[in-house]
Amino acid sequence: MSDYKKYIFPAVFTVIGLIAVINGITSHQNGTFMLGAFAILLAGAVSLVASMVHLNKNLRLIISLALAVIVSGLAYSNYMSIKIPIEFQAEKVRRYAHVVEHLKDIRTAQLAYKAKYQKFQANGDSLVAFVKYDSIAFIKAIGEVPDTMSLEDAIKAGIATRDTLYVNVLDSLFAGKKEDRLMPFNPDSMIVVPFTGGARFDIQAGTVERSGVNVPVFQATDSKPFDPRDPMQVGSMSDPKTNGNWE
Repeated sequence: MSDYKKYIFPAVFTVIGLIAVINGITSHQNGTFMLGAFAILLAGAVSLVASMVHLNKNLRLIISLALAVIVSGLAYSNYMSIKIPIEFQAEKVRRYAHVVEHLKDIRTAQLAYKAKYQKFQANGDSLVAFVKYDSIAFIKAIGEVPDTMSLEDAIKAGIATRDTLYVNVLDSLFAGKKEDRLMPFNPDSMIVVPFTGGARFDIQAGTVERSGVNVPVFQATDSKPFDPRDPMQVGSMSDPKTNGNWE
């Protein structure tokens, strides 16, 4: 029975390596994982073969230490192949939350700009200036409007009047959004991609034809995404929509 004990660990190690290889193939693991799985399988197989050969103690010790080093290295490699993507994803989620917040601010500013000028703004600096220094119209009803009447009917009846006030864009659209933000709103950094050291969002504007009518469109895209395979974007230059690709 004691002769078989020396085969148990190598055999178990070989089986673990085989399972890892099969799992890697069936679940489409990355190259680092597959390399580690194959190496574990190889190390187990070599260990198993070595245990079957009558070797002297010193040589057996050397082989065992070498295999231990290989196994430790492969175990660390496999650990890092799991740890690095998890950390990357966590950092991506953190950064993209800030990117999305900026894109939502750009969308808010663009919609206000279009409401006043019937087009979107393609220049980032001009959009910032619009938020900081321009104003938008605010219609205020003066007088009591009965529940049974619309504002237009009340005005016609002389019960109410309409007054147009002009309110600063910054104060009317962004001043009250402090408690639900990740960072306080700053118009100067609105068009800057967070965590990039100054890279700007790629902002475009133009028109697309729909049913013979030119419809204004805009698009703002992260020009330096943390994950190049997944850049955040709001709006579209090919379709009159204003939603983001995260929505």
